[in-house]
Amino acid sequence: MFRIVRTALAALLIPIALATATVDAQAQTTVRVSLLDMTAMAGPGYGPGGGGYGYGRGMMGPRGGYGYGPGMMGGYGYGPGMMGGYGPGGGYGPGMMGMGMMSIRTNVASAKAGPITFDVNNLSRSVVHELIVVAVDDPNAPLPYDYSTGRVIEDQVKVMGDTGDMKPGADGKLALTLPAGNYLLICNLPGHYAAGMVTAFTVTS
Repeated sequence: MFRIVRTALAALLIPIALATATVDAQAQTTVRVSLLDMTAMAGPGYGPGGGGYGYGRGMMGPRGGYGYGPGMMGGYGYGPGMMGGYGPGGGYGPGMMGMGMMSIRTNVASAKAGPITFDVNNLSRSVVHELIVVAVDDPNAPLPYDYSTGRVIEDQVKVMGDTGDMKPGADGKLALTLPAGNYLLICNLPGHYAAGMVTAFTVTS
C-alpha cells in the first residue's frame, strides 16, 4: 500500500517539477552583450604619441574628446575627414564610420518574450559606453537624432531600460521583462550611435 501511495505522489510531483524547470529556464534567459570600439582591438597607445583612443593628442585630435577634434578622425559627423560625416554637411555618406568604428555585438539575435537579462561587458580599454534597449516598430528605420548633441532623442523613442554609463572594462547586468517585438540595442553617448553602436534584437512570442 505504501509503495502505491509513493508512486502516486511521484507521478503528481513530476509535472510540478517540469513546470518549475520551465519557469526557471525562462527566468534565466541571458543575452551576452559586448560593447566594442577600436581600443578593444588596438589597446592603449593607439595613434602617434601614445595618446590612447581619444585621450590627449594623437590621431584623435588635440581636444582629447571622442572624435570631436580636427585630427585624423575628423569628428563623428561634426566635420570632414576620414569618418565621412554623419550629420550636417556629411549626411549618411560613406567613409570609415560606415565600416563600424564602434559596435554592439550579442551572442544571440533573439530571445523568448519574458524576463531577459542582458549581461553587458564594455570591452573598450579607454572609452565609457552604455547599453540602452529601445522598442521599435521597424528596426531598419533610423532613430530620431539630434545632430547638435550627437545623440538619439530619447524622449521620442520608447526606452525599455539602460545600464547607465559603464567604465572601460566594466561588466553590468540589465534585467528586463520584454514582450514580443522588435528592439534596438544602442549606446547613446555623444557620437556613439552614429559611429555604429546599434544592433537589432528580436523578442519572439
